[in-house]
Amino acid sequence: MKVTLKQLEAFVAVANTGSFSAAAKVIHVSQPALSSLIQNLENHLGASLFTRDSRGVNMTTTGRELLPSVGRLLTELNETVASVLHTTSPPGGLVTMACIPSVAAQFMPPLIAKFQRLHPQVRIEMRDAMVENQGIIDMLRAEQIDFGVASPSGSKELQFKYLYEDELVAVVSDSHHLAGRGKVTWSAIVGEQIIGMSSNSYIRQLTDAAFAKIGVSKPPYGTVSLITTAVAMARSGLCVAVLPDTAVQVCNLNGVAVLGLTEPTISRPLGFVYRSMTNLSPSAKAFMNFVEQEVRQN
Repeated sequence: MKVTLKQLEAFVAVANTGSFSAAAKVIHVSQPALSSLIQNLENHLGASLFTRDSRGVNMTTTGRELLPSVGRLLTELNETVASVLHTTSPPGGLVTMACIPSVAAQFMPPLIAKFQRLHPQVRIEMRDAMVENQGIIDMLRAEQIDFGVASPSGSKELQFKYLYEDELVAVVSDSHHLAGRGKVTWSAIVGEQIIGMSSNSYIRQLTDAAFAKIGVSKPPYGTVSLITTAVAMARSGLCVAVLPDTAVQVCNLNGVAVLGLTEPTISRPLGFVYRSMTNLSPSAKAFMNFVEQEVRQN
């Protein structure tokens, strides 16, 4: 007996959901059929992959060791199939996506326009997500969009495909004593009042981690949710804002200076966040493939 693709998909689905019933829905089989797939896989391996108790399903040591390799294998297979579909299936229909505000305002619109000139039969519907990644994660879980463009979600149920890095920069009033420098170190802004993004934001996590790397705990002077508000606070001379470069570039920069931040250089990875390649239409896969190629060329 050989290991089958469906058995591996069943294994990953149970591992990610922690439930046989939920996993059966993910891979569109009945629960008895899913249990049979797992049992046949375990018989072939000669080892148990899961244990069940009153609290649910838990992976065994063998299951935990196997999961990363199987996950990578399925992801690579799906990506290969997506590339084949891109060349064999003419795209058409509707593609729905959501982007964090900086991507929606600057990075994505010209790519959508270029793709639709090449494929006028496809309509790309883009939504912006006001609360960083969380809005995109919520829309993906509700199956309201095909994919998002954001930072890694940290959710086991969602996949991430890297596109590019977005460095953090310091924004200060153009009359600030640091304004004449092209770059500053994190140590140079330790003594400044820092306006922070909301505590649950990815940007805030990166900022706190950067200060921790230089051995500093730096509570912000205040917190805001919008990039434009942070830039306005910096413009007033009240504080220094630490923000992603692409987000800053879509703001009104009159009266402020944007400084590179070094020692350490910190960036957020941006890319596609999606449920599974198997859930995406040929049009959605074709657009993702197109964006990847454009990023590599530029």
